[in-house]
This record gives sequence, structure tokens and C-alpha cells, in this order.
Amino acid sequence: MEYKDELFENVDVPLDGNSFENCTFRNVIFNYGGGDLVMKNCGMDRFSFRFNGALANGLYALHQLFGTEALLQIIRGFTEPESGGDVELNVPG
Repeated sequence: MEYKDELFENVDVPLDGNSFENCTFRNVIFNYGGGDLVMKNCGMDRFSFRFNGALANGLYALHQLFGTEALLQIIRGFTEPESGGDVELNVPG
């Protein structure tokens, strides 16, 4: 579904298969399973994520393999990229 110029406030927002342009998100829970997603020129204020499906399984597997800090490194690599979007995992040990 395509959303344009909409305000989402105090709701759950399914991301998989959706497109958002010039939308504003306030105090929402993004539900994401790893499907196609487009976001252009959107603003966000107070949000959280609920992962499901294959993405949730993959994140859980990474947590089991590498622990909490390594999983947080992976997430930071996508939300705070410093090297052109590549994600490098540094596991102590």
C-alpha cells in the first residue's frame, strides 16, 4: 500500500510491502518482518520496533551466536553507518 502526506500517531504501523512518502510518525510501533519497504522524506518522533517472521528469526540467531553487544553493533551499523553502509561485526574474544 502507498501512503503519502499522512500522520501516524499512537498506532502500530506495518512496514512490509508498504511505501511511505512525506509521512510523519509519532509514538508508533513499527512492525517489520524484512519485506520490501520504501520511505521517502519521512519524519519520526518517538518510535519502537517489533520484529517478526524471518527477520525476527535471523536477529534471534545472531543474538544466540554473538550475544547482545554484537547484535547491537549490527543494528548500529545500519542506523549509524560510517563506512558507506557496510556493516562490520567486531566480536571480542
